[in-house]
Amino acid sequence: MSHEKIAETLTLLHRVWALFLIVVYFAGFMAEYHFPGSRKEPLEAEAILWNAQRVLFFGLMFVGFLIDIVQMREDRHKAFLFLFLSLILGGFSGWISSIQCKIVTQLFGIARP
Repeated sequence: MSHEKIAETLTLLHRVWALFLIVVYFAGFMAEYHFPGSRKEPLEAEAILWNAQRVLFFGLMFVGFLIDIVQMREDRHKAFLFLFLSLILGGFSGWISSIQCKIVTQLFGIARP
């Protein structure tokens, strides 16, 4: 593979990874907005958002793994960097999204349903 193709592939994968991360945080934001508070078992409608977050989280980890594979072709020292970032940022997405929701609703005075 030429260097240009690897660079284009990495650019595309980085964009897809960022999109997955944004959507994971958005799903967490919407879950906190519509169903505030934390609970062990989800409400009936909240279960859909929880399942969507799980699927998106594993998609984020898969794309991170693909990025690491492509980067390892050029430099072995960059192994598992994006997989680790996906695990950390995706793992804390529910907590970070709930804080973002609280800040945004208080900042703009949005009433929750």
